[in-house]
Amino acid sequence: MSSTVQNDQYWEQFSVLPTDLEHITNFLVETERPQTIDQLTQEVIRARHQQMVALIEDTLAQGSIYRPGDSYTVGEKIIFPHLNNLLGEVIEVRPGHNPEYDEFSVIRVRMESGVVREFTAALTCDHPLNQATYLPSTDVAPDEIYGRHGEKIKTTLRSALEKNVQFLSVGDQWFLRDLVMEMSAGQLNIAEALLDMAGGGPLRTKELLAEMEVPAEIPQPLQLFSLEYALLHDRRFDEVGPAGYALWHLRQMEPQGVLEVPQPLRYMPIPYNRGLLDETMLALERQIDDEWSDIQYPLQPADTVTVVLSYPHWRSGTLPLSPRVAQLFPTARVTDRIRFTFMDATMKQTFPGWVVRSGRYVYGLAEWYKKLGASVGVYVDLARGDEPGVIQVNLRTTKAKRREWLRTVTTESGQVLFEVTRIPVACEFDELATVAVPDPKAVDELAQQLQRVSLEALLEQIFNGLAGLSLQRAVHAMTLYSVLNLLRRVPPAPMLAVLATSSRYVSLGDNYWAYRGES
Repeated sequence: MSSTVQNDQYWEQFSVLPTDLEHITNFLVETERPQTIDQLTQEVIRARHQQMVALIEDTLAQGSIYRPGDSYTVGEKIIFPHLNNLLGEVIEVRPGHNPEYDEFSVIRVRMESGVVREFTAALTCDHPLNQATYLPSTDVAPDEIYGRHGEKIKTTLRSALEKNVQFLSVGDQWFLRDLVMEMSAGQLNIAEALLDMAGGGPLRTKELLAEMEVPAEIPQPLQLFSLEYALLHDRRFDEVGPAGYALWHLRQMEPQGVLEVPQPLRYMPIPYNRGLLDETMLALERQIDDEWSDIQYPLQPADTVTVVLSYPHWRSGTLPLSPRVAQLFPTARVTDRIRFTFMDATMKQTFPGWVVRSGRYVYGLAEWYKKLGASVGVYVDLARGDEPGVIQVNLRTTKAKRREWLRTVTTESGQVLFEVTRIPVACEFDELATVAVPDPKAVDELAQQLQRVSLEALLEQIFNGLAGLSLQRAVHAMTLYSVLNLLRRVPPAPMLAVLATSSRYVSLGDNYWAYRGES
């Protein structure tokens, strides 16, 4: 069908017109409530579709639709939809002659432009134009147009709304700036007091609004929108909702590890040549899944993820927010900090957690790690909870503590020391990543002292210490990464690039390395 309404090209080339914004304005005034960008997109499509239907109907009403099988008389008005709706008047009808066809007619038509053209009429054989439908089909309704082109139209519409000062948004909802209810300083002070009494929060917008006096004639959706807009623009408040609705927290009462990136997690980007990494190294990088790794690969949707706990996250009571882990956590909100709920998968106890998007970590596990005896290298199993905003977390604890021979790191006189000692363990762990740290405070102090030491020099010191623990004097890159991160936050790629470029190291295969020394 050639109607513009059903022409995919028309919707693919969609651009927002002033009439669209005028329609949205009227729509918001009439509904008296904020609307999501999805709702506004559907409304624009519906209005455009309706306009196009009316335009085509008006055009086709100006004359008979031309069909080769129909007969026409002199003076009759005819419209030609297949010729961009040209309109003309029949000025002559005469018999047609073609031995291949039965009797038919030829009509001469004067177009509105004055041009005279001839067309076949009264044709008894089949012709595509005899069956053509020029009015929009009910099979292509606005919701189907939205299904085909909604995402593209939504993006275009959102961009237009963001550039227009007449509209403002809270999350994914939009309303007219001039109609938003102004919240007084006193009302915002009430919100602060309520959150303070709740230990900082979080509280839903409805809970805050319930304690305020607002004009009853204003619809509640607009009241909520107005309060949320005011809270978003007041630095005392933080929107931390995980999904579906806003949750508010007093910024000053958020945990320090949420407001400020814990020291062990702070990474200063290190330049390196990524082209030096071979496929074995890249595979290890994907396996480690460090949140600062510069990798992009297709993710398989997963409801469960296992993390090998590194020292920086064990020390900070956090988890890495790598792309693989992030797919489980609420990260779709535009705010930087998101509060959600952890649930111990075994004991079913809950405790608060925080996603810090800018720092690429998840905070709130320090007490849980301590309670269950977690150590560097243990497996942390994550799964989506039964409710939105709930993440199940599990350590593979053993029935009884056992003692294992583990590589152990201590410090002395500004040096890092390595030995193998028997350590009680309470959880299953990755043998390549595990390392015992009897005095983490001393390790952190040494890390501060070694800040100015180059990555190459620090890596050499660690490598030689680890090599001394093995008869073969071989060190696996996973182990090297794990121990290196006791003293400096480094994702695997810069470390692997040093191994690949330095003549001091030789690859033994399967990510094992040996120290060659000066060449």
